[in-house]
Amino acid sequence: MGHILAISNNKGGVGKSTATANLAHALTNKKKRVLVVDADSQCNLTGTFLDSPWSGNSLLELLDGDGVAVETCIAPAPEYERLSVLPNKSGSAALEPDLSRREDFGWFLLRERLRDYALRNFDLTLIDCPPNLGLFSLQAMIASDFILVPVEAGSRYAMDGLDRTVETIDDIAQADTAGNPGRFLRLLINKADRRTAVSRVSIEQIQQVYGERVFKTIIPINTDIQQAELVRKTVIRHASKSPGANAFRTLATELLGILDAESC
Repeated sequence: MGHILAISNNKGGVGKSTATANLAHALTNKKKRVLVVDADSQCNLTGTFLDSPWSGNSLLELLDGDGVAVETCIAPAPEYERLSVLPNKSGSAALEPDLSRREDFGWFLLRERLRDYALRNFDLTLIDCPPNLGLFSLQAMIASDFILVPVEAGSRYAMDGLDRTVETIDDIAQADTAGNPGRFLRLLINKADRRTAVSRVSIEQIQQVYGERVFKTIIPINTDIQQAELVRKTVIRHASKSPGANAFRTLATELLGILDAESC
């Protein structure tokens, strides 16, 4: 049985999609079978690994109406071994009003249609959430075992989003006693520039407030990561020896150790 992790923050620009893509690639290099789920209608994760716009079945078809078989929505990433993608389409944003009219508001739909299949067929599933705490983010949290929250070092606005995200995660975990809602796993300090005082102070504040709930691995600001995004590749593929690539490899090792400890 595998693990499902939602990558979420109530703030755009913190590097969720980039972190999801690079962490997924790092995990496959450790011989793990990984599924990435693009739950963001901006479809950035889809564009990293597959043709964009995507023309096949996607999260849109999985969640629309009675849905389609989940296995018909998953495609292997052509350039990455052991990595598969559940892509998205921009039209999925239009589903939210219809889903919200359901008796259960659609909160449990992703869990019902994805969770069992993902746990049986993949070691890890990473769900990239939208930059808000709307329906699709809540669906992802409820479908997950754990939730990983990236936060941008040096941003006051990112800190505000972080506090709200953690509160929401805790509320869901307490409310959904009948299921298996995601628990807050760790914060990931991202886009850190230790050369600046504001970044260093921000890192210290996050570590003081959240303590052991913060990954020891910190992802640095790195131009290779930005260049990799431009050519729609992971930084591990684009610049394998860069500080950014090495940081994501270290993060993958740390994450696997934490999940092993959680399983004991």
